[in-house]
Amino acid sequence: MLNSKGTAGSINRGNDGTQQFNRTVNQFNQTAGSLSTNPASLKTKLVGLEEVIKAISDELNLHKKEVQILRSEKDTLESVLSMKTQDVKKTLTNEMSRIEEEMKRHFAHQKAENSRIQQQVTALKGEKTALQQQLLELQRSIAELFFFSS
Repeated sequence: MLNSKGTAGSINRGNDGTQQFNRTVNQFNQTAGSLSTNPASLKTKLVGLEEVIKAISDELNLHKKEVQILRSEKDTLESVLSMKTQDVKKTLTNEMSRIEEEMKRHFAHQKAENSRIQQQVTALKGEKTALQQQLLELQRSIAELFFFSS
């Protein structure tokens, strides 16, 4: 990054590529400054500019490779996450099916148990009615016995 004086400002990215870029910009600034102040031959100045351009080109290619690597890593991570997501989805689907089957079994068992208990309740009601009728008959018989014996 160039500041208002045309010199390289500090770029703190914390990596060697950035430091190399800063050195290249400084070289470019020195070469550009020498074009106006140094009466050296034009060929020497062009060679210096070509070196700066090559350094910048190399740096650009390095950054392009880094971007490709990062994209590749991103694609790999997306693929891994997709596979893990599918695995979790499959596991949860299987678990859900298993639980649904277990619940159906429990509901069927509970329904059968309810039916069995209902039959027992009905039978007990029948027995209760029969016992009440027998009790009434016994009470009548006792009442008749007291009535006739007195």
